[in-house]
Amino acid sequence: MFGKNKSPTTEPQNSVMVTPAAPEKETPREEKQNNTVISSDVRFEGNIIASGQVYIYGEVHGNIESNGGIIKIMRNGLVQGNIVCRELIVDGTVNGECKSESIDIYENGTLNGAMSYASLAIKKGGVFIGKSLAQQMTEKKTNVIDLTPEPGTDEPVAIQKSRQKS
Repeated sequence: MFGKNKSPTTEPQNSVMVTPAAPEKETPREEKQNNTVISSDVRFEGNIIASGQVYIYGEVHGNIESNGGIIKIMRNGLVQGNIVCRELIVDGTVNGECKSESIDIYENGTLNGAMSYASLAIKKGGVFIGKSLAQQMTEKKTNVIDLTPEPGTDEPVAIQKSRQKS
């Protein structure tokens, strides 16, 4: 039809079959953060060192450390030990020392012990018993060059040099 040759096509006898290469596995664009969860019916004895977020619904008898992450003690969660993290949220009970940039004690939260923080929030109903130490927020350094005046004048050196050129 329409001028095509209707004769059957013949395949060459010495043909080589090439199979397509196996598709490479795609690498995830973003690394998923590791989450650690202690369920409500679990009692964990020992220390936890995590890199991501830690959620405590059950009991932990030991220290918890997550330098770059968040530790959240849920409503019925209990921690008997020390906590070190970037952000701590307490909606359960913590008995021990806590060191964090930010500590939030929610309505059902109780913290018994010492805490060291840069930012603290205790909501109505939250309980804190112990010692606290407020630390200053760490300042982020900037790459701004400080202009200092040349001796004997009040103008910075950069302004004096620009006036000399004109």
